[in-house]
Amino acid sequence: MEFVLIALWLTVYYALALAGLPVASALFSRFPDRGATFALPISLTILTIITYWLGQFAFNTAVVVATVLVLVCLSGLLTRRTLKIDLRGYAEAMMVFTVAFGFLVLVRAIDPAIVATGGEKFLDFGLLKSLMRAPELPPEDMWFAGEPIRYYYGGHLIAAILTKLTGTAPKFSYNLALAGFYGMLVTTAYGLARAVADRHKTSSRLAGVLAGFFVGFAGNIFTPLRLLANVSPNALVEVITTPLEMEPANFPLDPMEFWYWEASRVMVDTINEFPLFAYINGDLHAHMMGQPFLLFITALCYATYRSHAEIRWRQLLVFGVLPPAVAFLGTISFWSFPTALGIVWLSLTFAEEHPATLLPGGMRLTESQSALADELGRIAVSLAIAAVVGVLAFIWAGPFVVNILLGSASTRSIALFPDRSSFVELLVVHGAFLLPFALYLGSHVRWDEQNATGVGILGGVLFLLGWQSGFAVLVLVAPLLVAGWLLLRLDADLGFETVLLVAGAGLVILVEFVYVQDNAIAGRFNTVFKVYMQVWVFWAVAVGVALARLVTDSVPGYAAKTRFDSAETSSTPSAPISRRAGMAVFVCLLLLSTSVYGAFALGEHVGSEKAVHRADDPSLDGMAFIWTTHPDEAGAIEWLDEREGRPHIVSAQGQPYQWGSPGSSLTGLPTVLGWYQERIYRGEAVYAERQRDVELIFRSNTAWSTRADKLDKHDVKYIYYGPRERQQYGRTAFGTYPGIEQVHRSGSVSIYEVNKTVIENETSSSD
Repeated sequence: MEFVLIALWLTVYYALALAGLPVASALFSRFPDRGATFALPISLTILTIITYWLGQFAFNTAVVVATVLVLVCLSGLLTRRTLKIDLRGYAEAMMVFTVAFGFLVLVRAIDPAIVATGGEKFLDFGLLKSLMRAPELPPEDMWFAGEPIRYYYGGHLIAAILTKLTGTAPKFSYNLALAGFYGMLVTTAYGLARAVADRHKTSSRLAGVLAGFFVGFAGNIFTPLRLLANVSPNALVEVITTPLEMEPANFPLDPMEFWYWEASRVMVDTINEFPLFAYINGDLHAHMMGQPFLLFITALCYATYRSHAEIRWRQLLVFGVLPPAVAFLGTISFWSFPTALGIVWLSLTFAEEHPATLLPGGMRLTESQSALADELGRIAVSLAIAAVVGVLAFIWAGPFVVNILLGSASTRSIALFPDRSSFVELLVVHGAFLLPFALYLGSHVRWDEQNATGVGILGGVLFLLGWQSGFAVLVLVAPLLVAGWLLLRLDADLGFETVLLVAGAGLVILVEFVYVQDNAIAGRFNTVFKVYMQVWVFWAVAVGVALARLVTDSVPGYAAKTRFDSAETSSTPSAPISRRAGMAVFVCLLLLSTSVYGAFALGEHVGSEKAVHRADDPSLDGMAFIWTTHPDEAGAIEWLDEREGRPHIVSAQGQPYQWGSPGSSLTGLPTVLGWYQERIYRGEAVYAERQRDVELIFRSNTAWSTRADKLDKHDVKYIYYGPRERQQYGRTAFGTYPGIEQVHRSGSVSIYEVNKTVIENETSSSD
């Protein structure tokens, strides 16, 4: 176990969070910890934005160190301004971060391998290695030599910055960076829930702990349902399994046959990931790395939502701070970009002050003749402001937009009416949130005869719509959105947690009607995959606050002082003991049921006997596995990894989610054509052309002049000739051609060096 490296990375995380503390205090002065839980994401945002822009000219350790100095100077200037720094809040935030970071380090140390199967670790590690080799940004694509990457790499850039700062080998930094993102996710969820609960004068730390649990450890209810199926009637099991397209006999779970993968594939033809699954699986992937920064943006939105701030300060947050933060999130995962603008819109729509006050001369827009006109005005003005934030964000992300988005957008389009989710699918995936939210909103409804009639009519209309249209989401999720929206207007005791509830519900409903169509896979597969992770994060924070309020009776008519907070609470009498006890039992059952997946997954993870695992000898070395599972290629990969710069290689086209293109994926050296993702990024025609070029280089019956032309066209320096190349293209005696010489051989791999001068002379003479 690399304890020195772990201590070094923790120290760097602590130092960066400390450097960002003055900025956090300035942004979140009214939060209970003065924003300490967001200090690390703030520092990394500032560092990476500056590095990103400077990196267009040069990207090296000196540039990274310079950006750190800029951050330190900025913090120093802010510290000189009578800012109150909450060091106790900082210590608490770092304690939460350390627990989460340490947990994932232990998970990854058992299985640190950067394997090709079961995810996209080859893509993620290849991007990290490409960044480490890049003299400037954007990095050259390791799977499409000679061209910049067309994938959002902001999160990988963070990992590269930390790798350069610590001087760590990427094979270790991959897992340490992954643990850092997980630590930030849990910490930011904890901090945001604390801040929202503090506004309600309820148990803020309890809310934070619950939010951290749901975002970091909770799973969906698929696993406990399978356990209960062992003692359930066959008819009930069949009702559940039919929509899931599972055999009823296979649904009951034998604990000894648990597989962590299955709970993320509940919905037919989609991926319904949640954070714990993703982090146990261990991809350093964009949709995971973006979530702490989405919560940071959400915290900024909450700061603008609150009415205490001066108008000029709120204007600075909206038009000065949010655009670069949203832009940066887009470079990490562009799937989160529209979601970030959506939460900006919702936060302003439900803000405690009219959003028009943020505009010059906007006070006249706050004067409306009716409640409906006021609501429509708030929605329209907030939408316009969110659009301005989006435009400014695009300007901040200028190079990213030009190099990546405009290139890959042509392969994607918006499509309507995908396959519909069934009642069972939605309940299994979202049930752990839907019931607590229903209880929470229900506790805020005054159940007189008029309201009961209105709720009954609305529920009946939505039920009929869902039944007749086949959209189960209209029955299960739409009522929460409608009720949340209305109650935010009618009940002042509801707050930002309900905005997050509405945001998540809106996303769930949206992907039932609209999806992004690309050439990767048919239908809404990727849309649900990327969007549902954001839903989980929003709802984890919201349910943390909701449960804390329910269990401590801090809801209308049920206020009670708790031992967690010293703030004064309402004088309204508390609920009967029986109600408090009943709610406590409900919360315990909810926590227990959502913990079942994590308990089984960790047990399987630790007890696995797969060769790539190291339960008996933990390590964070992500590349050690190749000497065990692919010893015939390990030496050649290591030799290539030692090459300086970015010499191009050519190897067999990599097959998706299989051992393929290891010479580029594990070293960052650009190959002519790697995994099939390039077809998604660049289009079918360009991809097919490179396929033909690689085949002409390797086929034995290719004329020498043609082979030389293709080698010269792609500026190939090394030919990787291993078992996959022999299997796919046959045997080719490269050493018999002029200008090609074998420079390394180990196991079943030969590496040939191409003499560029000889090849150029050959191609010019053939012309």
